Formats: sequence, structure tokens, C-alpha cells
Amino acid sequence: MTPGSFAHFLLWMGDSGLATLVAAVVVVALAMSKATRGVACRWAAAFLLVVALVLATKLQLFGWGNGIAAIGFRGPSGHAALAAFVWPMVGWLVGARAGRWVRVMGIGLGAACAAGVAWVLVAYGFHSLVETVAGGLFGGAGAGVCIFTARSAHPPSARVTWLAACAVAVAFGLQHGAPSKPLKQLERAAHRMVAST
Repeated sequence: MTPGSFAHFLLWMGDSGLATLVAAVVVVALAMSKATRGVACRWAAAFLLVVALVLATKLQLFGWGNGIAAIGFRGPSGHAALAAFVWPMVGWLVGARAGRWVRVMGIGLGAACAAGVAWVLVAYGFHSLVETVAGGLFGGAGAGVCIFTARSAHPPSARVTWLAACAVAVAFGLQHGAPSKPLKQLERAAHRMVAST
């Protein structure tokens, strides 16, 4: 995959470092308004739950050696899970003060980005289809619950929405192509731990 290509761009949209920064931006933006503080708490809790489920499943499957070889499953894709969780919620946040169809289009655009990440993962052999679908289901379910429960909340102010959109754009630009070192170190440590048992 050529750096700077569209496929590389899509793959980056599921990177753990970028997704974590964007998730933090969304939480802060929602927490700035008392009306959406509950949504912020649910968003943060759901993000942590999705990450924990992906890590726990991967660690469990590492203990089995190569996972479930018959179906090419070594654990849910973290890229697919994070992309399916983060980008639909960003789409909802950006269109939160607009009409219903704008919100639906924002969520749909976020879901399309997540689908693009999934396509790259499978097309370039980073993950099997089963791993990618499993990750997408984890992340998509978390995002769906957050968006569904946010329907009754008062939307954040326009100032907060634009601030969040700008912060997401800046985080994306500054972090582009720079994988999260702490998460990579955690992954290597998990591999070593499982290999030593």
C-alpha cells in the first residue's frame, strides 16, 4: 500500500491513535454542555467497552495459538471496530443541530468511512472478512446505542459543534500516519505475555 494513497488514507481512519484522539474530542465537546453530559459519559463508557472487548477477545484467541484457523479468525479487527464506533458518532455530532435528514446523512457518511476501512483491511490482507465483520459489529453496536440514546438529549450548541468539528480535523491532520506508540507497545507486551505461557 502506497503512503498517501486513498487506501492508506482509509486505513488511517481506523488507527487506534487517531480514533482515541477523536473519541476524546467528542467526549469533551459533549461534556461542555450540561444537556449532553450524560451522552458524553455514555460515549466514553461505550468507547472503553468496545476497546476492552476487542483486546480481551484477541488475548483469549492468542491463548489458542492461531485463533480459529478453520474460519480465519484471530480476533476482531481493532481498526474496523474503532472506525465503526467513532465516525458515525462524529457524523451525528456535526449534524446534531440540523434537521433529521442531515443527521442521517452525517451518520451514513461516518458508516461509509467505516465500511471503507473494512474494505481496505480485507482487500490488502490485513484481516480476514470474519475478523473485519466482527470488529465492525462491535464498534457499530456501540455507536448505535450511543446515537439511539442521544436522540432525546438537547443537542450541543452550534459553537460546541463547530469547535468539535475543527478539533477532529486538527487531530486528523496532526496525527496522520503516526501510529499510537503506547498502544503498539501494549500489543507487543500482550504477544510476549501470551507466548510465555
